[in-house]
Amino acid sequence: MRCEKLYYGYDVIHDRYLSVRGTPGCVELRDVALRMTQEVLNGGTPRHLHALFDAGAGKSDANVRALLDLAEETPPLDVTLRACRYPSRVKIWKALPAEEFVAYEEDGVCVGAPPKEIRLADTRTTLKGETDDQAVRTIVCREVVPGPKKDRWHPLYTTSQAEPPEVLQTFRMRQHHEQGYRVGVHDESLNAVPCGYDKDSPNRKRPRFHRGPLQMIGWLAGLVYNAIADLADTLPDRYHGAHVATARRTFFNKPGQLYLTPNTMIVQFNRFAEQDALLPLIDLLNHQSLQIPWLNNRRLVISPTPTGSQPRAGP
Repeated sequence: MRCEKLYYGYDVIHDRYLSVRGTPGCVELRDVALRMTQEVLNGGTPRHLHALFDAGAGKSDANVRALLDLAEETPPLDVTLRACRYPSRVKIWKALPAEEFVAYEEDGVCVGAPPKEIRLADTRTTLKGETDDQAVRTIVCREVVPGPKKDRWHPLYTTSQAEPPEVLQTFRMRQHHEQGYRVGVHDESLNAVPCGYDKDSPNRKRPRFHRGPLQMIGWLAGLVYNAIADLADTLPDRYHGAHVATARRTFFNKPGQLYLTPNTMIVQFNRFAEQDALLPLIDLLNHQSLQIPWLNNRRLVISPTPTGSQPRAGP
C-alpha cells in the first residue's frame, strides 16, 4: 500500500526522464496521464510525440476516450495504450476470424531459443456508450505459446496509422521506461525519497500532503540519471547505456590528490584501470579552461596518472 507515488514522463528513444509528478497514494495513472502528456507537449514542443501508456491509463472507456480526444485535437500527438483485458472484451477479440490475423516470427526469449510466433489483427473496438463509427483502432497481438499453456493476448488501442508490427514494436519500447524505474530504485534509492505528508498536521488520521519535497527529490534522481546517461554517451561504445551503479563503480569516488596554486586547482587521479576511457573527455574539459566561481575563479585542471613511462601532453 503506497503512501505516495512518483509518476515520470520518459523518452524511450533517448532514455532520459522528461518530467515528474508527485502524488498521494490514492492517485492512479489515469488521473495524471492527460496532464503529463500536455506538459510534455507544451514544454518540449515536439514535432511529433507518440505517447505510450500501460493499461492503468485506460481503466475505463472514459479514460481511453479522453486520451484519444487529446490526440485528435493535437495533430503532433499519437497515443498507444494497452487495453484492459476485461472478460467481455477479451471474448470479442478471441472471436475474431482466424483470417484476420497475420502470423509473424520473432526471436526467441534468449540466445539459441527457437523463434516464437505472434499473430496480429488490425480491428476496431467500440467503447461503452459510443457508436460503431466512433470505434477505436485496436491491434490485437496473440502470442502463441506451445504446450498446454494458453496463448497470451495483448490488445493495444492506438491512433497511429502505422502498420501493426510497427505499432507493436514501438509500444514494446516502453520497457525502457520500466528499466529506468528499476535503475532509480536499486541505484539511486528512489524508494527512500522524503515523505510527502506533513507530520505536523492537526489531524493525524488525515495528514496534509506536501508535494514539494517528494517531487523535488524525485526530479533530482531523474536529473542524476540523465546526467550519467549524458556522460556515458561521451565514453567509448561499451559504456553507452551504462546504469548509474556501473558508472559510479567505474568512474566515481576515485582517490587522488588536490593541488592548489594562486590561480589553478589541479585534480590528479591515482591510476585506475578504466582511466583511458576518460582521457578524451578530460582533454576536452581542460581545453575549455573552466573556472571555479566559489574558489576565486581558479582554473580547473584534471590530470590522470600516466599509465606508461612517457607522460601525456596537456592541452
